[in-house]
Amino acid sequence: MDAKLVHSILETSPLFAVLNTEERILLQQNASVIAYSKHQVLYKPGQMATKVYFLLKGIVKIAVHAEKKDIIKYVVREGNFFGESCLTGDNQRRDFAYAMDEYVQVLEMDVNMVLNVMRNNFAFAQSLLHFLGERLRYTENQLENVVLKDSKSRIMEYLHQMGIEQGRRVGFETLVKHNMTHQDIADLTGTSRQMVTAVLNQLKRSNVLYFNRKKILFRDLNALPMAV
Repeated sequence: MDAKLVHSILETSPLFAVLNTEERILLQQNASVIAYSKHQVLYKPGQMATKVYFLLKGIVKIAVHAEKKDIIKYVVREGNFFGESCLTGDNQRRDFAYAMDEYVQVLEMDVNMVLNVMRNNFAFAQSLLHFLGERLRYTENQLENVVLKDSKSRIMEYLHQMGIEQGRRVGFETLVKHNMTHQDIADLTGTSRQMVTAVLNQLKRSNVLYFNRKKILFRDLNALPMAV
């Protein structure tokens, strides 16, 4: 069943559309679909980096430990790669990957198989390089925000981006269903949990948005950057 599921994923996912039959068979070797439950660790620092991961369902956070807490580097959503540092020469993991949803499903592929396909299929290699470039730009943008913007601005920008990327229109409003805690948002924006709570409460009092633990409802997403 697992082999059939892997084959189906490689056949239907847009990222793998550029592969021929032989390349799909090569990737299928030593590949498997694994399910994880909430808070389960997919990998951790010091482990050998032998797998590349493609997220099928749920959300995964990539983090490092610092001063007895997690610092979130980025959050992975469905249809994206992670654990890709082994494609650029890392032999060991330097960060953690945690499941954030109750059910997370991941396609795990052997790094050597992926590298072999990349060497022989320029279109596939180009797609992965584009993905790596996007992640690098995201990381650089996060660093620039920490250096150049104050805490409130960083939180507001993150909320605005969340609305754009994850929001669903409900009339004139935008609904985002999520499982990010205030501490998660603080870690992603380089701020404090208290600051995140204060900004969200101010926006709620101003009727710019409504929020609870599982959702944020933006009254007018376009007005958000000017709200604080």
